[in-house]
Amino acid sequence: MAKALAKGSRITGAQRTTLASQYAKRYAAGESIRKIADDAGRSFGFVHGVLKEAGVELRGRGGATRGVKKTASSSAAKKTTAAKKTATKKAPAKAAKAPAKKSAAKKAPAKKTTAKKAPARKR
Repeated sequence: MAKALAKGSRITGAQRTTLASQYAKRYAAGESIRKIADDAGRSFGFVHGVLKEAGVELRGRGGATRGVKKTASSSAAKKTTAAKKTATKKAPAKAAKAPAKKSAAKKAPAKKTTAKKAPARKR
């Protein structure tokens, strides 16, 4: 664990560079930015900024992921292909070929409620 820096002290030059390399090693090892910040006595924003300045590729929210990242387009294509296969198996042949009808009906706008008037006074 690195020694805690004085809170609010300005870190520049060589000290900032060495600090960035230490933070980068810890972050690459799987530690979170919050954990590094707590140990160093600095804010999340400070550690995040130092890592960004050092050119570290930051992980997405939720921490380290298991396995290889999947591209959105390939996983979406697999899902749509699987959905088409199951739809054609379950539906009869004629129904599968006919396009689905879309309703053209629009919702009526909500009616405005008026405040109830006070009963008329007797004269």
